[in-house]
Amino acid sequence: HSTVRYAQRILSVSMEHARKYHYIEHNPARDIITKFGKQGKTPDPYTIEQMQKFMSNVVGTEWEMPVVLAGMYGLRMSEIIGLRTTNIDLDKMQFGVVEQMPFKVPPGTKIITEMAPTKSNDRILPITEETLPYFLRQFDLLERQKDLITAGGGEYYDNKLFIAKPDGSPYRRDRMSANFGQLIRHLDMPHIRFHDLRHTAATNMHQLTGDFYTVGEILGHTLKGIGMSLGISTNLEAVTAQYVDVRLERKKTVLETYHKALQPQKLDAGKEKGGKEAAKKEKKKSSEMEL
Repeated sequence: HSTVRYAQRILSVSMEHARKYHYIEHNPARDIITKFGKQGKTPDPYTIEQMQKFMSNVVGTEWEMPVVLAGMYGLRMSEIIGLRTTNIDLDKMQFGVVEQMPFKVPPGTKIITEMAPTKSNDRILPITEETLPYFLRQFDLLERQKDLITAGGGEYYDNKLFIAKPDGSPYRRDRMSANFGQLIRHLDMPHIRFHDLRHTAATNMHQLTGDFYTVGEILGHTLKGIGMSLGISTNLEAVTAQYVDVRLERKKTVLETYHKALQPQKLDAGKEKGGKEAAKKEKKKSSEMEL
């Protein structure tokens, strides 16, 4: 909106001079609308309860992993569709957000020859016990898709993308955004854009921990950026001299707090024990997987 108002002021001043010198009869720029009402308002992020409901509806679908990475980790869409399997280390239980899909990928693109750099370099994030099953299922899905394509005589495009079309080719941002809008309407969930899942992760992590600095590091924001995103008016630049390296362990603590809040409460000790044993089996399986 600020860009629109700035352009309107320039046009209005120019045309007002033209009116004064009788080149035109009136200044049409005065009638330009620069306020667009409530439709420009950013949708509210999902609460913990809304995220739980949303997750329950996308588990087992093609949206499962994109929603996990956006709504539980706060990754941008370009970072999600550009995440490569080679940057995921299941043994160390972590993954690196070190590249992203180029802004414009031509329709029909099958092979990505070069990725774009991310806004934050060398962003390493932990895989929590709560998100490990999602990562394992996605790796299993990739293997099954590749086997089915090749068994049927089709060509598989091995871009090593963690989230890709069944033939391994990349997704396009604009198509995913449009499909996400249809998904939200189909599930009758409150309207949000895909990018608002990132806001959801930031807001919920901050509300649960109050650690805006670590949240900013997880999202790949500067302190000023995360402060603006969360509506914190404190002059964060004043603490520049106190910047410290947020270690992986602190990121894990913040992420675990949020991820555990999203998990349904155990009904009894027996189920809790069974859940832990299943998690151990899945973790053991992860160490045997080849990326």
